[in-house]
Amino acid sequence: MADPSGLGEPVRTFDARPARRHALTWLITLALAVVALVPAAVAAFLSGRAWLGAPLTLIAMGCAAAAGWIAGCGIVWRRAPVVHLFTGGLLLSPAPSRSGKTALHSRTRTEADAPGVDGEVFVWDDLVSVTVSGIHPWTGASGALGGDAGPLRTLASGPAGGTRWRFTVVTSDGRVLRFGEELPGVRMLGEAIAAEVTRRVVPRHLAAVKAGEAIRLGPFTVDREGLEKDGQRLGWPAVREVAIADGLVTVHSHDGHPDLVAVAGHMPDALPFTLLCVQMRELLDLS
Repeated sequence: MADPSGLGEPVRTFDARPARRHALTWLITLALAVVALVPAAVAAFLSGRAWLGAPLTLIAMGCAAAAGWIAGCGIVWRRAPVVHLFTGGLLLSPAPSRSGKTALHSRTRTEADAPGVDGEVFVWDDLVSVTVSGIHPWTGASGALGGDAGPLRTLASGPAGGTRWRFTVVTSDGRVLRFGEELPGVRMLGEAIAAEVTRRVVPRHLAAVKAGEAIRLGPFTVDREGLEKDGQRLGWPAVREVAIADGLVTVHSHDGHPDLVAVAGHMPDALPFTLLCVQMRELLDLS
């Protein structure tokens, strides 16, 4: 594939097409098994061989249930996404639907860029918000990408590697891009997006707060005086620490003040929020 101009060096491709083909193969195989087993079970019952008809019926029911689960996953009914990660942004194929507006930097690839490729380029400045959520399938425990000014790290309860991650990204023209487990290695893709979005939005938010503006990030409002959530306010001197752990964004307080807590998976820009708070405390020499 020819490299799209303006995106820099290729890093990795995240391709859901093999998973879709695998799911389709299983769906067709299970459906054929049901078609063959049901008449066989009926014939066995009619001939008085219930000892054969009963297990055939159970097997057919199991196959039908498995086929229904695969069909319900949704990936078999739509084009499988392919995401090409570059040092300067993303190439998504197929191109996401538009809301009638055009992003400042994004553009649809043309045949001249890469023949036969139906996709759209997003440079990092096109991505303005990211929400991260993760669930351990066997426990239901939630996780969230967490970190400080250093590299991103994962803070999630439960066995390592068992989290099913989902990343919801908002573009500068209001479109929503969703990346989930249908993309192999989606955690790496989400971490790259979260890091680039954070690197850009935190300085803007910090400058706005320093200029006297109030910034809304999820359920929190941040200004020069402190933080507020659901009418509950903490001044910066009362804030001990802001952290992401066990799927929660928590503002830990001093002197018996109640902590402010939000679910990380439901909060856009949880990581930029924590880093903004860290930088505000450093700016006020409260660290």
